[in-house]
Amino acid sequence: MLIFLAALVSVTIPVTDGGPLSTTSIVINEFMPCPLASSSETNGEWIELYNRSGGWVNLSGWRMENEYGQHVTLATYLIPPEGYFVMAACGDPALNGGHSPDFTYSGFTIQSTGRLTLTCSSRQVSDEVEYDGSWPILSGYSCERINPGWISGMCSSWDSATQTFGDGDLGTPGQQNSVFENSFAQNSWAFIKAFVQ
Repeated sequence: MLIFLAALVSVTIPVTDGGPLSTTSIVINEFMPCPLASSSETNGEWIELYNRSGGWVNLSGWRMENEYGQHVTLATYLIPPEGYFVMAACGDPALNGGHSPDFTYSGFTIQSTGRLTLTCSSRQVSDEVEYDGSWPILSGYSCERINPGWISGMCSSWDSATQTFGDGDLGTPGQQNSVFENSFAQNSWAFIKAFVQ
């Protein structure tokens, strides 16, 4: 068994779109489901996307959907390589907790447990996060992906934000996540756990 695990870590394993270490370019990198500093909970909700690719990506026609079937269709926006895109329910920093999103939406909510699915303009799934009570979801804290290359559907790939922004909530809208790590050992272990499940 130890030899098998060592072999997994030491070789480069090819992955495909949607696999454990998916090669999709745009991922869900951070989301704020339970804000406290905004004028209302809905006004303070936001989602951050990250471009893992080396090229520019036009988000026109991309869509975010929740577990209730509510969805948001994005307009034209060119997100640069290794760039961030913040979509939020409210664009007014005086009401949303103190940040300036790239895109505002309506008729869409983020629950404390649920699912967020990002699809490209051809409706292929680019990323999906399904989270429950075991995830690091706390009032006033965003849920941050520890590394945008790690497995999106695993609780161990996420943590609560540690950096304050705006009017007092914790999160990093439009910036590198406060819990970011690039540990080879942790990344390899995350892959092994996904492989054997």
